[in-house]
Order: sequence, then structure tokens, then C-alpha cells
Amino acid sequence: MIDYNSFFELIEIEENEIGHAKEYVELRGLEEHILMAKYLASFIVERKPTYKEVATAFRYDKRIRRIVYKYIGLLEERFRACICNNFTSPLQLGLAIEKSLYEYVYSSLFSTIVNTVWSLDNSYKNILFKTKIVLRKNLKALVELRNAISHNRTIVNYRDFESVTLSNGEIGHSLLLNIKNMLEILPDNIAESCKNEINCAARPGTRKLGNQVEWSLLPSLVLKI
Repeated sequence: MIDYNSFFELIEIEENEIGHAKEYVELRGLEEHILMAKYLASFIVERKPTYKEVATAFRYDKRIRRIVYKYIGLLEERFRACICNNFTSPLQLGLAIEKSLYEYVYSSLFSTIVNTVWSLDNSYKNILFKTKIVLRKNLKALVELRNAISHNRTIVNYRDFESVTLSNGEIGHSLLLNIKNMLEILPDNIAESCKNEINCAARPGTRKLGNQVEWSLLPSLVLKI
């Protein structure tokens, strides 16, 4: 049996929201809801978070995940294409394997592709990154960000991202810094499009689907880039 009260006692919830809340607890998980409620409570003084705020946080989180995953996917494609466009066999990469280069590149995990890119001469890295200086740990952080999203982790309150060092000297492992790291690795024009999508993700939108409650996003959750 799901102990809904362990979640409800952490929030303010209206009577007409209880049925909807139970449905989403069953879909998303009780522990996820408890963790989110406690996370939001850390930003609020003198009251509990509302159910609307918890539900909106999950919706905002999904928007951010979809945006970030799309642009990391674009980087994956660029990395794989760069290898295939500039080499003809795994031997040229120092790999003694029987697969064709295409088979190797498109059957490998993103982490393997990132390691391969890092092993390339600077002339090839310049094709991908132009004049940007990209640190190995920042590429590793990109892999962790991708993995967290592909495993459907809630990321607005995720605390196990890798640490990054940005070009302006900022260092940390927050979601915001990891997204900024991704933006620095992306080509500038594409990074600008991603930035705009991230900044627009906090808007309420015009559609209300199914049992969704009114949009109520805590300002402390909003990613501003």
C-alpha cells in the first residue's frame, strides 16, 4: 500500500487535488514526490510547498530534460560524424578491432565516443570546438548529464553531476553550470538556440493536459542563462 499521507503531510493540498495527486504518485513514485516536496521546502519560509508547486516542478523538470537531451544528442551526432568523416578505419584511431569504423562509432556508448574524441590530435578537435578550450573533465561531465537524463532522473534536485570549470572561471557541479558547460561545447549559433529554449521553459504555456494543475513554478527553480 502506498502511504500517501507521508507525502501529503509535507505539502499544502486542496481537496479537489488529492485524486490527481494520488494518480501522479503512482506514476512517478512516492519517494520522488517526497524528495521534491522537501527540496522545495528548503526555499520556502513559514509555509509548506503546495501540491501545485510540486507538480509544476516535475513538469518544468521534464521540459528542461527534453531540451538538454536534444542538444546533447546533437553533440553526439557531431562527434560521431567527425570521426567517420576524418578516418577510414579503427586502426587509424589505434584500435585493433575487427569492426568497420562505422560499426565501431555507431555501436559505441557516448562515453566511448567522448574518450575517442579526446584522444584525437588538436587539428581534429579544432573541427569540433574551433578556438574553444574544452577540458576533459567537462566532456566527462557532459556524459554524466546525458546519462542522468536518459535514465529519467529528476534533474532539478539532482546532486551527483560532475564538476565543471567554465571559461569564465566558474567551478561547480550544479545543474545550471552543467548546462552552461554544454552550451560552451555546442557551436555558438546552436548554443544560442538552446539558451533561448531553456530560458523560455519557465513559461506557463497555453495547454493544460489531463489532470495537470495550474502552473505554479517557484522562482528559485528557474534556470536563467
